[in-house]
Amino acid sequence: MWTEKQKTWGAMGLLILLHAVGFISWHTSWASWVSLLTPIHLLISFWLLVWFAGGGQTLKFRLLLVYLLGLGVEILGVHTGYPFGTYVYLEGLGPVIWDTPWMIGVNWAMLSLAGGQWVYSYVSELPRWQRHLIAATLLVLLDFLFEPVAPSLRLWLFAGTAGWMNYLGWFVTAWGMQAVLGEAVERPNALASTLLLCQAIFFAGFHLWPVA
Repeated sequence: MWTEKQKTWGAMGLLILLHAVGFISWHTSWASWVSLLTPIHLLISFWLLVWFAGGGQTLKFRLLLVYLLGLGVEILGVHTGYPFGTYVYLEGLGPVIWDTPWMIGVNWAMLSLAGGQWVYSYVSELPRWQRHLIAATLLVLLDFLFEPVAPSLRLWLFAGTAGWMNYLGWFVTAWGMQAVLGEAVERPNALASTLLLCQAIFFAGFHLWPVA
C-alpha cells in the first residue's frame, strides 16, 4: 500500500510527466496525434486534482455547476461575441456542442478549483471575497500565456487577437466561478500548485519554442 505522501508525489510526477511529454511531442512528427489526445490529458489532470481536493459531494456538485457555467458562457461567447470577443474553437479540445467543445467546461472547472485551493493554501486568513479576486486574477494571468499560442495548439482562434474584452470577460467569469465554489474549496490541495505551475510552464514554453 502506498502512503499518502507517496500517492501525492506519484500524482505530482504524473502531472509533470503528462505536461512534459505533451510539450515535447508537439515539436515532433506526432503533433497531429498529440492534438487528438488533448482531451484525455485534460481529463486525467482534472481527475487527479479532484482526487486530492477533498470536499466530498458538496465540492463535486459545485464543480458540476462550474462546468455548466463554463460551457454555457463559452457557447454564448462563440455565438454572440460576449463576454470574450469574436472567436471560434478549433479541433484540439474534441467533440463540440453548438460549436463549443464539451471539454472547455472541464478546463474552467479544473483551473477554478486549482486557483481557489492554491490561494486558500497561502492566504486563508483573508476574507473570502478577497481570495476570490486573487484567484480570478491568477486565472487571467494564465490566460495571458494561453491566448497567443492557442491557435498553434489547435485550441481556439480569435478574429484578430484577444483584446481587453477577453481578459475582462475571463476575470468576471473566473470570479463568478470562485463565488460558486465558495467554501467548498477552503482546504489545501497538494496538487494545486503543481498543476498551475505545469500549466504556466507548458504554455510559456510555446512562447519560447513555438510549434512549427
